[in-house]
Amino acid sequence: MSVQGLFYALPRHGLRALLVEPSGIDDYLQRNAEQGGPLATLDQGSLWQQDMQRLPEIEAGVAVDGTLAQHCWAWPADLVTDSAQRLATISASQLVQRMHAWQKAQDGTPPDMDALRQWVRSQAALRSFWQAAAQRRDAMLLYVV
Repeated sequence: MSVQGLFYALPRHGLRALLVEPSGIDDYLQRNAEQGGPLATLDQGSLWQQDMQRLPEIEAGVAVDGTLAQHCWAWPADLVTDSAQRLATISASQLVQRMHAWQKAQDGTPPDMDALRQWVRSQAALRSFWQAAAQRRDAMLLYVV
């Protein structure tokens, strides 16, 4: 079973309340999903680990303990804005160069072109998601299940 990473953009004031009582995060996310709530979501699947390893432009989030998730990180609105601004400066060619460098460091082989295309598309979606959250002044969660 692969581990899946879900990014959630949520109202910045809502994050404060959830960090006071992290066990409420699970119910909050479930309730909003059932009601078609205001949360924006982006499912990065198993690519969430690559996102976090290869995109230093995303400032480190705050680890949140006490949820049902395998891992959970939170970003207040100001960090979302800062990270979105840095992510906006990355070009597709820079992403390709990072993937090549990473693959070479792993085993010296050139990256699989289909995997490379998938990662570049996923990064475009991720950068767009962060930008939209920053424009709304949302906070974010990365919830890994």
